[in-house]
Amino acid sequence: MPIEPVVTPELNAEDHVLVDWLELVAFFNEFRTARLDELDAAIEEQFEAPADDEPDEDTDDLGDANGGNIAKIDAAKERLRESIENEVDFRTTDCANAYPFRLGADAEELILVEDWQDDKFTPYLTCLITTHLTKKSLFDFEVSGDLIQRLRNRVFQVLSTFAMAGLASGSAASIGWPRSDKSDIIATLKRAETRGAGFRTRDTPGRYTPPNEKDGGVDVIAWQIDVRPPPIFFYFAQVASGHNWPGKPVSTHSKLFERHYMDDAHRGNVNYATLLPFRIVDEDQWNNEHVIHGALLDRTRLPKHAVIGQALARGGVEMDEAENMPQVLSWLQEFRATALA
Repeated sequence: MPIEPVVTPELNAEDHVLVDWLELVAFFNEFRTARLDELDAAIEEQFEAPADDEPDEDTDDLGDANGGNIAKIDAAKERLRESIENEVDFRTTDCANAYPFRLGADAEELILVEDWQDDKFTPYLTCLITTHLTKKSLFDFEVSGDLIQRLRNRVFQVLSTFAMAGLASGSAASIGWPRSDKSDIIATLKRAETRGAGFRTRDTPGRYTPPNEKDGGVDVIAWQIDVRPPPIFFYFAQVASGHNWPGKPVSTHSKLFERHYMDDAHRGNVNYATLLPFRIVDEDQWNNEHVIHGALLDRTRLPKHAVIGQALARGGVEMDEAENMPQVLSWLQEFRATALA
């Protein structure tokens, strides 16, 4: 296994994949640095001199050919540098202060910040790793089922709860199964009710509620905190750590969720969101899925809202998962140690 257990993508890979590769190499690297030299070498291989069995060319023509190749190599390197810089600039801007990487002064390397284990950086790193636990992975090792299960059952749920609190500028309740405190949905909603969520919870689930229902298709609810309820904004949210999220919004479950568990539904503006670990780059998909999902918090949106949610919790706003950010860092550290073992 290489020092950094990451597969180098094809040179014609999309810009966001190349930057993912640099980020992963820097994350695993002893010096927290990924250099672009390997990509330069791949470019140069595309312009290798003709094979020995090909006809010889006269010296002048060969000189012209070599000069042309050098110019093409330099142009290709420049285009690659520019595309990578543009993508890193976008991530830096859209993540605000939650992006844990920076380009070197000469754009020859991508560097993981020294304090990457700070809670403001772990959301992005978790999303980056989650992206490559499924199809088109850049990992050059087999990830244990236990790490994947903990990510999907707990770690990404914790981050999503903070992110929804940040998006709503208020509080949030973690509905998705399995819930850390083993509470049923009714108890979880009654706790949210006492925090000003603006609805009244049933004492028991409605008569048509499926007997084995775990979360009713809703992973997080969040609401804006005001002087008095109902909150101006109320969110239903879905946590989607896999690639089968398109066209499957939480709004398809919310009406039944209300009927099954609420006597008196919230009376503010109802909104919907889906939280994703991926970097959504297709503009058509990005805009069309917003119409379907209400709002998308992808890899560059989720971290900055999670940071806001953490600040609210530290400021005294009560919310579920408030004490569970250490689970995220612990998972990241274990993932890194396992990959480098």
